[in-house]
Amino acid sequence: MSNLKFDEETARLQRALTLCHDLVVRRSAVLQALHLRTGEQVLEVGCGGGSYAYEAAKCVGPDGCVCATDISEAQIAAARECCADRACVDCRVADLADLPYAEGTFDAAFCSQVLEYVPCLDESVREIHRVLRPGGRLVILATNWSSLVWYSADPERMKNILSAWDEHATYPDLPAILQARLLKAGMKPLRQSPVPIVNMSYNESGFSYWIARMIKRYLTVRGTVAAHTVDAWLDEFDELEKEQSYFFSSTPILTEAIKIS
Repeated sequence: MSNLKFDEETARLQRALTLCHDLVVRRSAVLQALHLRTGEQVLEVGCGGGSYAYEAAKCVGPDGCVCATDISEAQIAAARECCADRACVDCRVADLADLPYAEGTFDAAFCSQVLEYVPCLDESVREIHRVLRPGGRLVILATNWSSLVWYSADPERMKNILSAWDEHATYPDLPAILQARLLKAGMKPLRQSPVPIVNMSYNESGFSYWIARMIKRYLTVRGTVAAHTVDAWLDEFDELEKEQSYFFSSTPILTEAIKIS
């Protein structure tokens, strides 16, 4: 079960994360896979601060609708602010396992880095299936966290940090099991494609800069790794940057499916 709590500080870090270059690229990949059309009804589950919903609204236009949901009231408040000038975006607090929409409402649905954190994956996928129309499209982006490679001169410390971080998600390698779960729910998986992230420098434009701070926040709150160890782990990245020996890579996977029954 996910132990990642979206308190105010975590939400702040997440919003900063959405602005980095790597996530701009990732948003583009999700939107391209969705193939949104003018006037379509679209659902985003786990909308966070609203950056995806804002871009989706540009695609469907004023005759369409983007329903953006999140379980966090703070995130929905941020999403409403982000999408304030997009009248076709409706942001509301909702549980993914109990969506407040009628059967067959949406032409498409999508979520980014969401399903790996839900406590009941099968129930959540069935609920998305329920609100999609026949032939409706589903796009899911999730990271295989075991694919992460992060250079450190102290590999044992890095191993311990990443092992503790694995506990933040219910399904840390969700893409590996997703096809079977989608089929079980009546969805037809079409393809899975990597959207790789590689950072050879440590700065605010990179995903790893912000995820390092998310990891520090998570481990500090949980107390699973000594604070001085976490601080030393984070401080090393500045030194590696000075030495031009910084390296990070991870492999988010884009999964596309349609509703077949």
